[in-house]
This record gives sequence, structure tokens and C-alpha cells, in this order.
Amino acid sequence: MSITKEWVSAIPKVNAAGNVTEWKVKYKYTDGDFSHIFEKSEKIDTPSKTPNSYTKSELLELMNQEHWDDMFNKKNNAYKNPTPVETTDNDFDINSLT
Repeated sequence: MSITKEWVSAIPKVNAAGNVTEWKVKYKYTDGDFSHIFEKSEKIDTPSKTPNSYTKSELLELMNQEHWDDMFNKKNNAYKNPTPVETTDNDFDINSLT
């Protein structure tokens, strides 16, 4: 199955001039029955753009999509390949060995 990615939300905080000072973003990854929503807030050091001046690609770069991709792959792998259960045999009798 292929991984789908979709925007959940992108909420800008703007200054008096209407330029974005911070973005709060939620982005969802889904692979079959496993999904995860990543959330991140990012302050804009030099506010110079209005919310509509941004592209989705710019927001993903600002939020470090490569990191999200990597983290989703790790979480998805752990979900699909759970660690085997190990148990300790506290009643093992060493004297049963030759």
C-alpha cells in the first residue's frame, strides 16, 4: 500500500502588518490502517509574507518534512513489525541440565 499525506491544518499568527510571525501546522500520514498526525509550530524570524503568499511546499520545508517522512517510516515499521514478546523463566531449574 502507498503512504498518503494530507494537510490537517495550517494556522498562521500575523503581526499588525498582516505578515506571518508563526505557523502552527498539522500534517497526516496514512498507510493502510496506520496513521499519524505530526504537529509543529515554527516562528518566523523576519516576518515578510502574508499567509496567502506562502505555498504548501514552503510550509512543508519550514516544518522539515524530511524529518516527518523519516519518523513516520520508523513508527510505521514498528507498528507493522512489533518487537517479539520475551519472557523470563524464573522457575528454570539449573539442575535439570547435564
